[in-house]
Amino acid sequence: MNIIKIETIKTFFGEDIQILNEENFISIKNVKPILSADQESLVFIDVKAKNKPSLVSQTRAKVVVCDFVPEDKESYKDKCLIVTVNPKLLFARIINNASKSNFKSSIHPSAVIHPEAKISQDCFIGPYCIIGKCEIGPHTVLHGNCTLYDGVRVGSNVSIDSGAVIGATGFGFVREDDGTPVPFPQLGGVVIGDYVEVGANACIDRGALQDTVIGDHTKIDNLVHISHNDVIGKNNYIIAGCVVAGSVTIGDNCWIAASRILNKVHIGDNVTVGFGALVLNNIKSNKTYMGVPSMDVEAYSKLQYKLQKMIKS
Repeated sequence: MNIIKIETIKTFFGEDIQILNEENFISIKNVKPILSADQESLVFIDVKAKNKPSLVSQTRAKVVVCDFVPEDKESYKDKCLIVTVNPKLLFARIINNASKSNFKSSIHPSAVIHPEAKISQDCFIGPYCIIGKCEIGPHTVLHGNCTLYDGVRVGSNVSIDSGAVIGATGFGFVREDDGTPVPFPQLGGVVIGDYVEVGANACIDRGALQDTVIGDHTKIDNLVHISHNDVIGKNNYIIAGCVVAGSVTIGDNCWIAASRILNKVHIGDNVTVGFGALVLNNIKSNKTYMGVPSMDVEAYSKLQYKLQKMIKS
């Protein structure tokens, strides 16, 4: 992490902050939890934290990002407070700005790349990557042992972690009259938007007759399976262990936990799917679903209440 100076914070985030006791600011050299910080740490106090004034006075950090000004000035007389509406977000933005990727544009000599692949000069391709006839945008990082099949298009500022497989054949078959499976053509590709992150050992299958699509800023955790023809929107979190079956559509700003989603299901915008849920039917926007099979959180809570009464009776 680069050293953080007050001038940098003012330049990039000045409109979002109020700085108290600027004379106490010292250059930031590390980040640590608030109660184990040293003087050169940057720390934040979450909006939902309890005993916020006590945390300000207890931490050894000289610079604290928070959303309030303590009534007792003595509690922060030796501290510099950076006051903002969302301390956690500002903290992340400051650290991300100071921790820009150390990966320099390069292609490891052990990588195997199709001669017709189009790779931006500003990319990092790690060791033992296998890249087919693909397009990869600028400032994208592929860590070691990634595999991209033919027909994959990756946007800019994308991060793909080790072991990810993108563009493999989707699981699609039709049966002969005697039941013998016949592979259905998997001729589509995979389109990955800008600022997407794909976790370690995640699998994203190519489409059958259309592309599998991952929207901008979507974050896919480790060990996630995205099936053929899925269309996933922007700003989504797809959490570790999630399996999304074929031809599923997911809107924007969703939080999909370690769950199972049936093929051809449509999920709207701003949807939360709880851990372990089994999604068998469409979910409208702005809903929270839980359970097996999944149901609206209010119906789920009522069902759990009735079950508890039955158990106790």
